[in-house]
Amino acid sequence: MRCRFWSIWLGRVKLNQLIHMEEEDYVEPPPPSPKKVARRALVLSVVCCRGIIDTNPEAAGLATQTWAWLKDLGLEGDLSEWERKTLEAPYGSLALTNRVNAGWLSEAVTVLAWALGKADLPSFETQCDPQSVSNSLGFLQPKNETVLANPALLSPEQLSEYNEFIYNVHWRVRDFSIRKGPYNFESLARKAWGEPVLRHGLKIVENDISLRGVPISRVSESAYRNLSSITRERHRASNWLIGYASEDFYEVTTDT
Repeated sequence: MRCRFWSIWLGRVKLNQLIHMEEEDYVEPPPPSPKKVARRALVLSVVCCRGIIDTNPEAAGLATQTWAWLKDLGLEGDLSEWERKTLEAPYGSLALTNRVNAGWLSEAVTVLAWALGKADLPSFETQCDPQSVSNSLGFLQPKNETVLANPALLSPEQLSEYNEFIYNVHWRVRDFSIRKGPYNFESLARKAWGEPVLRHGLKIVENDISLRGVPISRVSESAYRNLSSITRERHRASNWLIGYASEDFYEVTTDT
């Protein structure tokens, strides 16, 4: 019995040592470099453009032009499998889901452009202007006139502050989808952020997030869904910027 006891004990010791070693060996992926952020922003702007224009028969030439421009910039190797399939698909053939998903990437482009100091963040509830944001990055311009020329990021403190903001806003948006009732978001925000609570265009009415002066618990379904899509894409881009979970943009989660 004593031999069996020591055998079990030694086995547990070795297992604990192995677990400890694996924990020590694990390293969180570093935040992306300014160059990588610039490259990703331009890739997303092209994919987004394709999603938006795919049903416009007069824009086929633009789709060809943007695809050729991306390759001229040497960004073809940055494409995910889904992005490549989207850009290589015959014009006008994208499924509705792919068009919608590609179009909403404009909100991610907005966050990356802001992080690169090229654009202002719209209010948390306001959809961006995809064309304006893409142009701020040098869309369809020669390489030396794009954001690829000497890219620089805002400070880690600024990126982290926005990440905490969008995380909590996204939590409230998802919480509302479950409970459908009012909530004292202002109190939560003060505990999470301190002051000021009103940042990045946030508006508070009756202690809760509001859209156009109406608390989220009383907005229309379409207004809520719009906010949900905006928030999800901005949250994902923000998480990617701080190196959260994965270097692969599309594997970054938006857990709340």
